[in-house]
Amino acid sequence: MKMTIRYNSTTYNIDLNTGIDISIPVNFNENLNPKFYDTSYPQRQYYKEGNREYNIKKGAGCNVPMITMNIHCSGTHTETANHIINDAPMISDIDNLNFIPSQLISVNPEINSNEKYHADSDDGDRVITKNQLEKLINPNTFTESIIIRTNPNDIDKKIKNYNSYHHPYLSNEAIEYLKEIKVKHIVIDTPSIDKYNDGGKLGNHKIFFTNNDNSTNHNTVTELAFIPNECTDGKYFLCIGVPNFKLDAAPSKPIIYKVN
Repeated sequence: MKMTIRYNSTTYNIDLNTGIDISIPVNFNENLNPKFYDTSYPQRQYYKEGNREYNIKKGAGCNVPMITMNIHCSGTHTETANHIINDAPMISDIDNLNFIPSQLISVNPEINSNEKYHADSDDGDRVITKNQLEKLINPNTFTESIIIRTNPNDIDKKIKNYNSYHHPYLSNEAIEYLKEIKVKHIVIDTPSIDKYNDGGKLGNHKIFFTNNDNSTNHNTVTELAFIPNECTDGKYFLCIGVPNFKLDAAPSKPIIYKVN
């Protein structure tokens, strides 16, 4: 199935059969998800009514599962300003998450960067810098979303325990640069755009979700994505599937369509 998109006076033809899912599926009761902080893995139980369990494996006519999970720490999720700001837009308030003009970039994070960060750095920290982003991003087109793949891009990102492996994060200057070129949506394959332990400040989140006049915005950050190596860097259209949750975040399914 084909689709035509008009963007910045240029017509693009997209084959909807070629979309690539860059989410990590949520597995229940299998311990096969990434783990951030000391959260429990996603769990599934079945609704019970008296002695009757709504599980077809146990003779019920249908499955009625109930789930428990930490949205931010167990798989691909998309978050809004409500993650850090009271009364800010929730995930259900975010519109226009379909066919977002995007650039996919691959980054080799710098070790012990000199760029600014709001918390103390540790020896060996791996940082995505403004200097790198300036070299990798074309600031003149397809910048509504930036999709960041960090190297090395191992398949074990899908089940990595980030309690024992501190992930790469962005410098404050890198986030400020993304705001400067009017990026509205960040997709990244790490569990956070901030350092594992920044003292609870979430400084990069505050920069990205707050405008210069201190008003909040309708930006989003999608974390714990997984971008396969066969996806080449360049221009894409991005669709982010999210449920209509009245929450700061929700599990999500970003799909990208290559622009030739």
